[in-house]
Amino acid sequence: MWDLNRLRIWRAVVATGSVVAAAKNLNYTPATISQHITTLQKSVGAPLYHRSGRGIEITEFGKRLAEDSGEVFASVAKLDELVDSFNTVSRPRMRIAAFASFSARLLPGIIESVAGDHPNLRFDIQLNEPARSRRSHCLIEIRSEVPQDGETHLPEMTRVGLFDDEYRVVVSDRHEFAGRESVPFKDLEDQPWVDYDLWSGPTSRVVDLACAAAGFERRNFAASEDDHAALALVSSDLAITVLPRLSTLQLPPGLVAVALTDPEPVRRVVMHVRERDAHLPHVRAFATAAEAVVADYLARAAAV
Repeated sequence: MWDLNRLRIWRAVVATGSVVAAAKNLNYTPATISQHITTLQKSVGAPLYHRSGRGIEITEFGKRLAEDSGEVFASVAKLDELVDSFNTVSRPRMRIAAFASFSARLLPGIIESVAGDHPNLRFDIQLNEPARSRRSHCLIEIRSEVPQDGETHLPEMTRVGLFDDEYRVVVSDRHEFAGRESVPFKDLEDQPWVDYDLWSGPTSRVVDLACAAAGFERRNFAASEDDHAALALVSSDLAITVLPRLSTLQLPPGLVAVALTDPEPVRRVVMHVRERDAHLPHVRAFATAAEAVVADYLARAAAV
C-alpha cells in the first residue's frame, strides 16, 4: 500500500504548504508532484487536501499522516545505517593522525594519490596536536619533533623522516619587519608575542629553545588556542608570532612571513607507520605518496 517516495513527497508538500515549493525543493515539476499526491490520496481512501484557489488546503488527516510518517523514515534511516555498517566491515580504512598544518597543506595531495588507486578506501583523519594522548589505533601518525631532543620512536611503529620545517616570524604588513628579507632572532626580544600553543608541544618548544639560544624569554602579549584569533591580533599590528613555514603558506591578507636567522628554528616532521600493517597495499601507497608530495613541496619552497 505504501509508496515511500510518494510519502516523502507528501511530507515535503505539508512542510512547505505548497506544491510549487515542494517541486522546487525536490527538483520535480509541479505536475509530477500533483500526480503523486493525487495517487497517494486515492490509495489511502481519505482526503489529504482540498483545492483552494490556485493552491491546496491540507486536511487534518493529511497533516497527521505527514507527522506520524516521520517514524517510518526514522526506521528506514536506521536500516540504511545497518546496511552501511555491514558494508564497511570489509572496506579497508586508513586511520591517520597528523597535526593541523600538515593535514591542511600536504595531506590532501597524499590522499588524492592514494584514493586514485584505492577508490574503496575510507580515510579517518584525526589531530594529534594539541591532544596529549597518542592515537595508538592509527596506521599512520605524522608528528613534529624537536631536533635537539633526538628522534622519537613509537612502539610497534616504523619512523620515517619527511622534512625539516624552518620557522618564520609572522607580522602585520605594516610592521617594521615586513619589508626585510630576514630578521635576527634577537630582534624579537622586545616585541609583544602571541602564544598559539598553550599546551607547550614540540612546535612551541622549538621556539622556546630558539629564544634561549638568543638569550631572552619571549614576552607574551596574548595567548590563544585558536590560530585564527592569534593571527587576527598579529594582523592588527598588536603583536608578532613565530610559526613553522608550513603554517605560513596561506596567511590571511595583511600578514607577512619573514625568515629568521641566528638561530634559525627548525622542527622535524616525521611519519610513523604501524609495522604490522606496513605491508598492506594502501599503507605502502600512502607512505610512497607522502614522500612524493613532500619532495614536491620542498622543490617548490626552494624555488621561492
